[in-house]
Amino acid sequence: MTDLKHYRIHYRINGAPASLLLSAFEEPSLEQAELEILLAHVRNPQAAVDAPWESPLRASEHSRMAELGVSDIQIEEECR
Repeated sequence: MTDLKHYRIHYRINGAPASLLLSAFEEPSLEQAELEILLAHVRNPQAAVDAPWESPLRASEHSRMAELGVSDIQIEEECR
């Protein structure tokens, strides 16, 4: 429960395979994995959250993921 674990996030960016290593106490959620991918690939990341009164067709994070061409996200624990 208090052991720091290492997780490999596998994904494709514009069809090319890519991965990130993330250290955490619990397995990251898909949302956290998406944010880590955005942080790794966006040059000047800025926090942007849709306002509660907005009704976008797609959340800002999902729009950025689509712009980057990210797909097929998978999370697995690395054995060390």
